Amino acid sequence: MSKLKNLGVNLGLTLGGLFMGVVIGEIGLRVAKIEGYPKIGDFVDSAPTGFHTSDPNLGWKLKPGASGEWNGEGASLVQVNSEGLRDREHTKAKPPNTLRVAVLGDSFTEAIHVPVEQTFWSKLERKLGNCEAVKGRKKVEVMNFGVQGYSTAQQLMMLRKKVWDYSPDIVILAFFIGNDIINNSPQLEYDRYRPFFSYDASGKLVPDMSFRNLAPIDRNERAVSFVDRMPSLLVNNSRILQVIKKVDLERKKRELSDDFTHLSTYNLKEPQDAAWQEAWRVTEGLIVTMRDEVVQKNAEFLVVTIGDPVQVRPEAEKRKNFMTKNNIQDLFYPDRRLEKLGAREGFRVLNLSEQIQDYTEKYQVCAHGFENSVPCGGHWNELGHRLASILINRNVCENLKQSQVPKKQP
Repeated sequence: MSKLKNLGVNLGLTLGGLFMGVVIGEIGLRVAKIEGYPKIGDFVDSAPTGFHTSDPNLGWKLKPGASGEWNGEGASLVQVNSEGLRDREHTKAKPPNTLRVAVLGDSFTEAIHVPVEQTFWSKLERKLGNCEAVKGRKKVEVMNFGVQGYSTAQQLMMLRKKVWDYSPDIVILAFFIGNDIINNSPQLEYDRYRPFFSYDASGKLVPDMSFRNLAPIDRNERAVSFVDRMPSLLVNNSRILQVIKKVDLERKKRELSDDFTHLSTYNLKEPQDAAWQEAWRVTEGLIVTMRDEVVQKNAEFLVVTIGDPVQVRPEAEKRKNFMTKNNIQDLFYPDRRLEKLGAREGFRVLNLSEQIQDYTEKYQVCAHGFENSVPCGGHWNELGHRLASILINRNVCENLKQSQVPKKQP
């Protein structure tokens, strides 16, 4: 009995000590005004910013009518129209004598990092209006269907669910080399709250919408802490748990940055394993499917590749060191691969990276990056958008001119 009594006393002292430690910790954190992250219900929103909201078909989308200042990377006033596009209002019925261009893409196309008038699609509209094949004949409307974080799969769904309502004459797919291939793979992508496509036994690409069945807390493993699995009442009344949550999420954020930096180098190489082989296979299949549907609608299809920031750094030595360190043979491997796909499948591909690299190296300037973010990294700045608009306009305008040339009779 004495042993049990001693054990009980020791256990009581241990638990009492722990309890007092927790109480002192809670009081100390409050006195020091050290705060963490509370738990907001049981919902983890996969939407990337406050301008976005979850969507059962696309994963997320822009909130119709949302507006506000953006200062996270670059700066702009974000205004979302009534149809959920970062664009002005457009009638669904195409006005007479109008050339409509629809641009699909991700954050480079949504482009909240710069004011609307500086975006490549806004500049493209003005430039195309001066194209000889259009000027004086038609009005030009370039519509922005880009949404931050979208994969090629989500862009195909956007084409089907929204773009065709506006009867575009040209569809441009802005493909970001830096992560679009990763986004298309459930094996490589960490954010699962999105549709994926896969090949069935007959070799047909079919959508996988199982993300709809994910519990909110399981949608994005990098956006939740183990603390989030505890009851809300407990977390929201414990400063210690809130601080632990903050520390845990900041650790995950650092790990994500390191992991993605490593993973993204594989975008610039031939597929190294089965996961990357399948990611490329699905990606190419999605692009060809998109081409088929555009052609069926009697519209023109153009793929524009947006380069990874490292491809267009102005310092040749830094690019060379990056390639050596990561065993990369050709910095433009993905661009050339997509160009070959276009040649094989009969659609145009405009690779921007090499041409933008020529400019940035010649003038020693950065097409990516902002003063309030990573220098020469991240998204296009105003220069990047301007260069892209010039190159895309040149390609589209030339194609419009060629389409007007009468074909010789046999």
